Amino acid sequence: MHLHDHKDKIEESLALFFEEQLASAKTIHPNYELLWLQIQRLVNSGGKRLRPKMTLLAYRAYGGSDIAAVMPLALSQELIHQSMLIHDDIIDNDTLRYGVPNIDGAYRQTYSQFVANEKSRQHFALSAALLGGDLLISAAYKTMLAAHVSKDTLSACQQLLSTSIFEVTAGELLDNEISFKPTGEIQTATVARYKTASYSFIGPLLTGAVLAGAPTSEQDLLRVYAENLGIAFQFTDDIIGTFGDKAVTGKSTTSDIREGKMTILVEYFNQNSNAKDLATFNSIFGNSSCSEKEADIIRDLLVASGAYKKAKDKVLEYSNNASQALAQLHINKSAQAAFTELINKSTVREF
Repeated sequence: MHLHDHKDKIEESLALFFEEQLASAKTIHPNYELLWLQIQRLVNSGGKRLRPKMTLLAYRAYGGSDIAAVMPLALSQELIHQSMLIHDDIIDNDTLRYGVPNIDGAYRQTYSQFVANEKSRQHFALSAALLGGDLLISAAYKTMLAAHVSKDTLSACQQLLSTSIFEVTAGELLDNEISFKPTGEIQTATVARYKTASYSFIGPLLTGAVLAGAPTSEQDLLRVYAENLGIAFQFTDDIIGTFGDKAVTGKSTTSDIREGKMTILVEYFNQNSNAKDLATFNSIFGNSSCSEKEADIIRDLLVASGAYKKAKDKVLEYSNNASQALAQLHINKSAQAAFTELINKSTVREF
């Protein structure tokens, strides 16, 4: 049993989903079909389908075997993820995703021939992106209805999805506010728990367990595993965002510094730095035009203050918590190995 089993089936289901949506949209108006084409283009441009893979992994770990019957419920996890990415890009005013124009970015280009005013064009493009994200939330619920499961099981899975959306929205709000609210009012661990762990780990894994009929005691342990793993995942992302190898990750290691993003690294630095270092840090951090040399000064300060080590230690702490919960799960050795692999890859980013 491996995390990436059934990858092809997930992609096939996703392709069929878009085929159906495009056919329906086309009957309404070509412009509506275009929006769905842009969503399809974006989804197909990247993504590891981690969330549906986790749903199927948990399902099989507890004895589930009818992949076709539950695939719509696994697919719903990917649709929610993509909707959250679209909305997150709107919040962050990003126009790229997976290295290509996102919905907003694509529509800014499309509308350029019709709308001369840049501010108006941006407004219309963001509106299209907002609608695209909303569509995928609705589609996630609709897709679930195609699963061949009992009414009670479907209801339980829908409730899990609703909880995921409720919690990730809280995480998005807190992540947005943490940059300007008084220091210490919002903890980065709280943001990670609700913005990342909620719908990226807890929801997908518990959905799989519920589909297989896992007992409540197992679901409780799986929740502990997923929550700790999700926080470890986010903290690892924070560290890579500043100290990662761009050639490996394909992502900028200065954008978080230029943006002034409040991460676990910055949180620990603020707690442990002296007045002189804090002044130096604040003179650079959040400067959208800071140089690579200045970014290196920030990195040096994060290391010298102990913030980097403390962040790494925190990742290990949450990873160990996940491992301890995993050790208590009543699943076979093959499933244990797959869940262990998930921990390892979540904290080194080798999906």
